[in-house]
Amino acid sequence: MAHEKETKEILALEDARFRAMVATDVALLDAMFHPDLIYTHSSAVVDTKATYLEALKSGKTRYKSQKRFEERVRVCGDCALVTGRAEMEAEVNGAHKSLRLRYLDAWTKTPQGWKFIAWQSTSLPQ
Repeated sequence: MAHEKETKEILALEDARFRAMVATDVALLDAMFHPDLIYTHSSAVVDTKATYLEALKSGKTRYKSQKRFEERVRVCGDCALVTGRAEMEAEVNGAHKSLRLRYLDAWTKTPQGWKFIAWQSTSLPQ
């Protein structure tokens, strides 16, 4: 299978990223994120790397759990696109959120390895 090694790497990075989100491991996320990260939430709020990490550090955003389904990785040169569905429980500004999402995210290969550079999600009907 073409790009089998890269696909396994990306899926392992996705596992680590989502675990770090739930654990609020800001240091690990900081290391994984590309400086030019664009994180577009299902609410249409857009974060940069700095604003996303600050929301986690401050407790404004707390992820309680996550599950992912139907993940598919497409490697295109130095870019890897991941599509899938996710279910997350979170607190945002103190309010509980049950998130049911379809998402697209992107990783880019850098001299320091794969870095997470983009997230875009859309809410699924409840």
